[in-house]
Amino acid sequence: MVQRVTKPIDVTKSKEKLILKTVYNHIKISGVRKFKVGDIVRISKNKHVFAKGYTPNWTTELFKITAVKITNPIIWLLEDMRGQPIQGAFYAEELQKTTNPDVYLVEKVLRRKGQKYTLNGLV
Repeated sequence: MVQRVTKPIDVTKSKEKLILKTVYNHIKISGVRKFKVGDIVRISKNKHVFAKGYTPNWTTELFKITAVKITNPIIWLLEDMRGQPIQGAFYAEELQKTTNPDVYLVEKVLRRKGQKYTLNGLV
């Protein structure tokens, strides 16, 4: 039996699993995984208190989940779309799954055509 007075010398190979189960029995691993390996996600931007509200909260760059580490809480490892690993690990609150990664930002409008309220642009 494992008690408070169990010393490291008292632990043997036969008692190892029993002691681990007793000591770490109260720790529960969170169950639901929001993301899977291969999902395309965005990372939340770090904004301070006085940042403008109209600036985006998420990066425009897309990342791919490469690994899931089962810790408490669960963390994800990422790489960019070129295959370069991103340093660090991310929690679920810092990631946003992207449903349509083929949306691109307009860099420059080349030509405009149309009336005052209905403008069509050549991008």
